[in-house]
Amino acid sequence: MSWKKVEWSSRQGADELRNSLGWSGWGLEAEETREEVRSIIEEVRSKGDRALVELTRRYDGVDISSLGIRVGEEEMAAAEGKVAEGFPDALRQAARNIQNFHRHQVVESFFFDGEEGMRLGQLIRPLERVGCYIPGGRASYPSTVLMTVIPARVAGVREIAVCVPPRPDGRVDPHTLYALSYLKVKEVYRVGGAQAVAALALGTETVKPVDKIVGPGNAYVTAAKRELFGVVGIDMLAGPSELVVLAEGNADPDRVAYDLLAQLEHGPGTKVCLVTPSEELASAVERVLSREARPEAFSSSLVACVLVSDLEEGLQAANALAPEHFTIFAEEVADITSKVKNAGAVFLGADSPVALGDYAAGTNHVLPTGGTARFASPLGVYDFVKRTNVIYSNPRANRKLMGAVVELSRVEGLPWHGESMRKRQA
Repeated sequence: MSWKKVEWSSRQGADELRNSLGWSGWGLEAEETREEVRSIIEEVRSKGDRALVELTRRYDGVDISSLGIRVGEEEMAAAEGKVAEGFPDALRQAARNIQNFHRHQVVESFFFDGEEGMRLGQLIRPLERVGCYIPGGRASYPSTVLMTVIPARVAGVREIAVCVPPRPDGRVDPHTLYALSYLKVKEVYRVGGAQAVAALALGTETVKPVDKIVGPGNAYVTAAKRELFGVVGIDMLAGPSELVVLAEGNADPDRVAYDLLAQLEHGPGTKVCLVTPSEELASAVERVLSREARPEAFSSSLVACVLVSDLEEGLQAANALAPEHFTIFAEEVADITSKVKNAGAVFLGADSPVALGDYAAGTNHVLPTGGTARFASPLGVYDFVKRTNVIYSNPRANRKLMGAVVELSRVEGLPWHGESMRKRQA
């Protein structure tokens, strides 16, 4: 195993740290990927369902023509008898915690009295129809079903359509179907990749278009979301997964290493980084990684260590990287936590592994990546509502504000704005 080890101080600056690690964000997809995705979108736009069947055969090697694009009730019902024995209880426990957490994100419409009795406010309304993309195919991610569908339900979304790539036999993984059935989602399509995003955004003979698409996916899914944003809303442009671990010298190297190893399971392009003032800890963690990790886990991922002078400087390094996941191994986490600026999710103390957030603690595991935690947030109830401003004025308030409206509109070269106010003088 090899990992990139650098020494860094705050004097060197954030850009130098990101560049030295190759942690500059995932950026735009390759041009050839974007061109291919544009072609896929146009196929779906022009050929509808026929394109979904052809593209699934081309990219997934699966013929879904006999099973149909939409998963039927019989297949949904049969999933219950095909899941692992302990899975239903685990799913229910995780779902309860996720629902409880997201209920705290609910916001209500508000109104208040402004100038001269003018009534101002904001309406909060759920989106009417949402599409959830659940990765799949050769893997199974029922946890992502919980993370995308539950906050939509809490927000009050009435219609939820789900796309899942099919397995080689054309069917959808039963654990994913069981999770969808548990959450009473009945509209499920056995389509993945850019063609699924295009179908949800544009619609086909079978798939009704949605207002917003949420959920993680590969580079093709991300490129399709980028291309179709504006036609449809999207949650975020998610790239490969990331973890930064900030650890003081007395941290348990096994716990640190296994958090890094767990993150590397997310596959190619994953970035993991230990930030510590302790060379002894860095060496101990490196030994565990070398002993435990499969070589393929590191073949196309970034595994790095940043040596700093103290935890304060380590925190500055973490804020510069703005990671998706940020774990803090320290005895006194309160002071450190108050200074965290950029992270999708923070895990405090040695007893808080990222796996808790991935599955069952209740927080959402759909998180900003590629440094976008500088300005973006985890998926939540707020992604499934829209806000509408409301103004209810009166003649008294109009007289009070007329001068300001007339003058500002005059300066901006929009005189009819002012005239529309004068018409209310009577």
